[in-house]
Amino acid sequence: MKLSSKLLLWVFFLAFVLAGYQHCGDRFKTESFDANLSDSMSSLSQPQLLLPPVKTSYPKIMSINIANPANYSNEDYILKMSRSDVLFLNFWARWTSGKTTISDLVKKIKLLHPGILVGQYTILSEAQNITNPNAANFDKAQKLSQEDWWLRNIAGELVQWTSKHNAYETNITTWTRPDKYGLRYPQWLANRDYNNFFLPTNGFDLWYFDLVLSKPAVRYADWNRNGVTDSNNNPEFAKAYRLGHVAEWTKARSLNKDILLFGNTDDLSSPEYSGRLQGALMEAIIGASWSTEKLYGWNRAMLRYRATIKHTAPPHIVGFDVHGKVDDYQRMRYGLSSCLLDDGYFSYSNVDAPYASSVWFDEFDADLGMPIELPPLEPIKNGVYRRKFERGMVLVNPTAFPVTISVEAGYRRIKGVQAPLFNNGSPVSSITLASKDGILLLKR
Repeated sequence: MKLSSKLLLWVFFLAFVLAGYQHCGDRFKTESFDANLSDSMSSLSQPQLLLPPVKTSYPKIMSINIANPANYSNEDYILKMSRSDVLFLNFWARWTSGKTTISDLVKKIKLLHPGILVGQYTILSEAQNITNPNAANFDKAQKLSQEDWWLRNIAGELVQWTSKHNAYETNITTWTRPDKYGLRYPQWLANRDYNNFFLPTNGFDLWYFDLVLSKPAVRYADWNRNGVTDSNNNPEFAKAYRLGHVAEWTKARSLNKDILLFGNTDDLSSPEYSGRLQGALMEAIIGASWSTEKLYGWNRAMLRYRATIKHTAPPHIVGFDVHGKVDDYQRMRYGLSSCLLDDGYFSYSNVDAPYASSVWFDEFDADLGMPIELPPLEPIKNGVYRRKFERGMVLVNPTAFPVTISVEAGYRRIKGVQAPLFNNGSPVSSITLASKDGILLLKR
């Protein structure tokens, strides 16, 4: 029986609309046709990975423990770190603690928390110019000097974007000469880090790349070595810099077929970056003087959040990182509630011990289940945003004023000990949220 042309048009229209909705594991989101096309095209050039299982209930917690002091031999600290769903560590070459090896510690953490994903920190764009041959990273400095892979200014001096870390910039572009094996620094470093950390026996799930920026951090240098100062705002040098990062990722992927590639980034939307990493960190998106939320506002921060998810590949492990005091419960709620409006992992860094402590809040133990609503793009009332889950909901007020909002019957506050007046377990029919505050509610 033939369908009428009008009916065929309706069928086609419905199919087109439904194609805009994707249900990918625990993800619910709407994307434009252009975004779907971009994801499809990037997948053509990417190998099919054997993806590890990821947590499907919310909230999902990320912990970044990469700074000194690294208390990796402390049993209590190991137990605290293992509570998170994604954990990043920063071992150095030849690390041991007594008879405990890197592999031993990663296995121990996974026994404490089956299903946790564990990653190791690395950085390409800078290195310390170490002269002590007994230091763990001496081989990096030695190779950079032997091959002249440091980034220099027109006077031939090493350059820094900050003196805070006592590190100097590396030239990761193809304007440097390869070594006798045909490798430049991105490929050489990937080989070096693979052999030190990412052999399959060590058990890492993620390879963390720091400072995956859209343009060089240092403002001026002689990138192409022609005696002329180059600006980081010049598109030619920004692209060459991005391609240097991509060269490292390509080599890393050739060495470890199934490890998830994860970058600390400001922007993944460029053609060089889009779809190439399986995860990303938005460092201090709230809570620092240079935070997106501080400089440009909450809406801009959320646009960045959604764009970062869009420009990663499955399983889209995106960290929503907030900086604050351990007892700044309002800032934590504001960040966590904002994170829960989409499908990322929440990270909270203690500003008094940045990336060297394991912070845990009562809200992290709440079990909201899976989202039953798409990430909201508009507030429900007076600037307040809401997202419902199987076993609860989240509300966030990003405005400059307190807002009172009605809550349908059947919800209660969580019961906690850190902020007992706020998280008192009581049933609610309305909530007054302070400016830049949020709340997790559970079904009764």
